[in-house]
Amino acid sequence: MVTPNEIFMNKRNGRVNFTLQRELGVLIDKSISDPRLAPMTSVTRVECTPDLALAHVYISALGDSETRNGSLEALESASGYLRREVDKRIQIRHVPRLVFHLDDTLIDGADMLKRMDNIAIQDSKLPTNRFVDEELEPESATDETE
Repeated sequence: MVTPNEIFMNKRNGRVNFTLQRELGVLIDKSISDPRLAPMTSVTRVECTPDLALAHVYISALGDSETRNGSLEALESASGYLRREVDKRIQIRHVPRLVFHLDDTLIDGADMLKRMDNIAIQDSKLPTNRFVDEELEPESATDETE
């Protein structure tokens, strides 16, 4: 059975995750000028541990794997700065330690769309099925008059 305290902690954890995602997204976009950081780097989600000691921050960056890894390194090196700035912006007793991870869901989704497009192109090259294209003629009323 779930206790009221667990429900409160889950809601609180969700609010902290959402707030951290929003604030980190703004900070990364506006105040980090590391050349390793890809121009289209965004925070896709944040998952804090129940005790709020750690925040796993998932980022997405456009570019090849070298560019994405460079963005990850840039954010890891700026994690102390980001923690201090988050502490100034939100009301929280203890800002969790930020651990950055690459989120490949957007890349996987784009890859899946590309595969679906290729399948559609291959399907369009197949001959049409003559049984599907032909319309079955309904029984005519002439049968009843005979």
